[in-house]
Amino acid sequence: MSGIRKQGAWGLWWLTVITFGIYYLVWYDRIGGELAATAGVSREGWTRWWSQLIPIYGLIGLSRTAKRLNQAHTQAGSSTRVSPVVTWLWAPFWFGSHTRYLQRRINILVDIYSSRATQHAPA
Repeated sequence: MSGIRKQGAWGLWWLTVITFGIYYLVWYDRIGGELAATAGVSREGWTRWWSQLIPIYGLIGLSRTAKRLNQAHTQAGSSTRVSPVVTWLWAPFWFGSHTRYLQRRINILVDIYSSRATQHAPA
């Protein structure tokens, strides 16, 4: 079973707005850790909350997060893909919509792992 948490994409976006971006940093740090654990790799600086405070480095981190999410989907046998370009373009230009974009793809991954756990559970 995956250690990745499912969360409502719009709820995430609104929490980010209401907390003036603070919740975004918490969420980004959480998904960075969850995706690293799922991939079985150590966390790097770009997966940490503070990376999002550094302008260019933050966009690079978003791109790498999208790639790591693609890697997790590939490991799960999913055909879902995340575009790194869409991820970092939406970050500054479309009201932080990258949170909804990424979270929806994370939720698909959680659903895949949940369905596998249900199928393999003893009757």
